Amino acid sequence: MLPVQDYIDHFKEMWAQSPETFPEFPKTFPKEDKLRHEQNFDRFQKKLKELQNVAKVQQLRNDPAKTFFPMFKSFLQTVFDFEAGHLEIILSDEFKDVSKDFFYRARAFGPELKPEDIYQGMRNVWIMNGLQLMAEKPVKITPSVFAYSMIYPYSDNLLDDPGIRNDQKQAFSERFDRRLHGLPEKPVNHTEKQLFRLITMFEEEFPRIEFPNVYESLYAIQQGQTNSLKMIADNGLSDDEICTICFEKGGASVLADGYLVAGELTREEEQALFGYGVYLQLLDDIQDVREDSLAFTKTIFSCLPENDLGRFVNKTIHFGRMALEEMRCFKGVNGDDFLGLMNRSIETMIVESVGLNHTWFSKNYLNEIEKVSPLHFSYLRKKRTQSKSQRFALFQKYFESAKSKIEAD
Repeated sequence: MLPVQDYIDHFKEMWAQSPETFPEFPKTFPKEDKLRHEQNFDRFQKKLKELQNVAKVQQLRNDPAKTFFPMFKSFLQTVFDFEAGHLEIILSDEFKDVSKDFFYRARAFGPELKPEDIYQGMRNVWIMNGLQLMAEKPVKITPSVFAYSMIYPYSDNLLDDPGIRNDQKQAFSERFDRRLHGLPEKPVNHTEKQLFRLITMFEEEFPRIEFPNVYESLYAIQQGQTNSLKMIADNGLSDDEICTICFEKGGASVLADGYLVAGELTREEEQALFGYGVYLQLLDDIQDVREDSLAFTKTIFSCLPENDLGRFVNKTIHFGRMALEEMRCFKGVNGDDFLGLMNRSIETMIVESVGLNHTWFSKNYLNEIEKVSPLHFSYLRKKRTQSKSQRFALFQKYFESAKSKIEAD
């Protein structure tokens, strides 16, 4: 058994010790900088629209390295102010190739999936690619990287669907849990059939007898998902119980990422990955505070009074900085670029989420945190109304031609 409860306790203590004061940031963006970034953003969107031209789409398909990636690099530099060392990591040839490879495989495996479903899985691929770098493993789509990332668009969407009754979700979780434990289980629908195929991919790469902790990590994430069902509606959970469930779900998810990348981990590596997962879960809770509240789903953030949310965002940032320091136990984390990229990316999304969920924060807090945003919050909200997800829009544009090619074949 993995010591999941020990990790929960460790990071609950870290959370309790994390201050609620406004964090220090390395850089602020005055109005003139924001306006320049916004102009660059608009120019980038204009270039994306030009790619709808048939000739441009063909050019993108034939040579994305010359068409899309230089443009995307410029976007990250001139809009979000990413550093050169960070861009060398996320725009390396390895990362470019695996993104394209995952899309092709995902379309072949699940042609019924929407592009946004594949993008959801892609986000986990990028996390696992980062873990491959840290563990000094080749950056590629292994069977387990593919399978675990595909589980997200299937199982998470089912469990998060408010239109599916809680007892139906519970029954699904029980069947999935039995199959995950290697027991024979007959799928009752297409979603379960696909999920059981993905579990077979784990078993082929990591035989159960040789890699028991791989499956212990999968049992842990399944237990976390099952416990998270308790957070739906008013069920009398205390704040401490809500915190425990949130930490278990997030921490176990990335712990499973690590085992499906490396097969074996040290206790120190397990704990570090668990903390990284908790941090990502807190980010998700901030991003989804409005949706969780409307769906009566309890999280650390959605059940707080409005005037408390700023303090908890501060606390999350302080917590994340401490938690990510534990990632230095991995051999592949040699300098500050990798951890700097991780933290910069997450904090950028946290700040953006505050701006997009502005009604949940005090005016004073919004004024203060907007200073560290490369874009005005009003601009972010305008862009969000134009496109549900700017990141997804980039992904969709890049792979539109690939989708057409697959379907033509």
